Amino acid sequence: MLLVVYRLRRGGQRQSRTDMANEGMRGDLRLDLYESGWGGRPSFIARLLKPGSSTEELLPQMVGARVLRVREAMLIAGMEQIPRGRKSVERYRQTWVCSPNIIAPDRWPGVPARPGHYTGFDPAEDDIAY
Repeated sequence: MLLVVYRLRRGGQRQSRTDMANEGMRGDLRLDLYESGWGGRPSFIARLLKPGSSTEELLPQMVGARVLRVREAMLIAGMEQIPRGRKSVERYRQTWVCSPNIIAPDRWPGVPARPGHYTGFDPAEDDIAY
């Protein structure tokens, strides 16, 4: 899928949206299933490839990728893997905003709020009169 991808982190540190707005890269976004760890738990790997290529990556791979939100653009988060030498990799938290076209930072989807502890009971919904 040909999309413009904006990386929201550098070295795992969140950057301001205005700083990252000019760094969008157009490429072929791939989300592929793979087995991770000793247990072979299925997970997704996100890759941004040069259009027309099946191997040339424009950005470091993101393992454990998950789609957080789909609005005007798609928000994907995971762990970016940067190879360092033959056997070593550095891993950093990463978030991508992916859109079919260039999109202004104020229109990027935000990270969904984490729900608080919910017991399933709300006194306002109780039908027993006291």
